[in-house]
Amino acid sequence: MLIGHADPISESRSLKDQILAYSGSELSDDEQEGCLEQILYSASFEEHARNCVKYDTVIWLAISLLLVLAWGIGLLMLLYLPIRRYVLQKDLSSRRLYVTRTEVVYKVSRPSYIPFWGTARIERRVPLSLVIDIIIEQGCLQSIYGIHTFRVESIAHGKAAPVDELQVQGVSDPSLLRKMIITEASKITQDVSTSGNHAGPSTDVENIALMPRATEGSVVLRSPSKSLKMAGSPHTSSLERRVTGGLLLNKLEEVNKSVKRLELLIEKSHASSSIS
Repeated sequence: MLIGHADPISESRSLKDQILAYSGSELSDDEQEGCLEQILYSASFEEHARNCVKYDTVIWLAISLLLVLAWGIGLLMLLYLPIRRYVLQKDLSSRRLYVTRTEVVYKVSRPSYIPFWGTARIERRVPLSLVIDIIIEQGCLQSIYGIHTFRVESIAHGKAAPVDELQVQGVSDPSLLRKMIITEASKITQDVSTSGNHAGPSTDVENIALMPRATEGSVVLRSPSKSLKMAGSPHTSSLERRVTGGLLLNKLEEVNKSVKRLELLIEKSHASSSIS
C-alpha cells in the first residue's frame, strides 16, 4: 500500500521543481537560499575540468622550458608546477556560473597561488541590461582538448569596458549559455520598451486632462517670470511710445531752428546784394 502511493507522488513532480533541484544541487547552501528562485541556467565545468588542467600544464611547461634555455628561471617554474595544478583543480571544482533574470553571476573560491596565503574568493556580476557582446573563442591548442573561452563584454560608464568583465574557460556548453543570456537580455529590453510605450500615452492623457484647467487658471500655471512680463507689458509699451514721441518732437524742433537759420542767412545775403 505504501509503495503504491509513493510511486505516483514521485512521478507527479513538476518539471520546474526538478530543474530547481538540479540547479540547486550544484550551488552552496547560501546560494540556494538567496538565488534558488531566480536561477534560470547554471553552467557546468566538470566535463572539461581535466582537459583544462592538461591545457594549462602544456602552456606552463612550454613557457618554463623556454625560460630554462634563456635565463634559467624556468627551473623554478617547473618546481612550482604541482602547486599550480592543485590550485587550478580547486579553482575548477569551485566555479559557479549561472544566469538569473537580471544578471550573470560568476563565483569562485580557490587557494592563493602563493602557498599559505589563505583563500581567494572572486565574485563578478554582469547586469544583462549592460551586455553588448558575447564571444566564444577556441584556439588551435584549445581545439585539441575541446575547450572554449567564454567572454562577456559589457558597457562601463556609457562605453565599452576596456577589459572583459567576465572571461572563463572550460564551460561545458557555451552556445547554450550564450543563448540563455541573449534571450534574457532581449526580454529586459522588451520590458523597458513596453514600459516606455505605456508611460507615453499616460502622460499625454494627463496633459489633455490639464488643458481645461490651464485655460481656466492660466495665471496660476504660468511661471512667475512670464506672469511678471505679461503684467508689465502695457506699461512698457506706453513708456516706449512716450520716448519715441519725445525724440520726434526734439528732432522737429531742431529742423525748425535750422530752417530759420537758413532763412536769416538768405535774407542777409539779399540785403547785402541790394546795398552794393
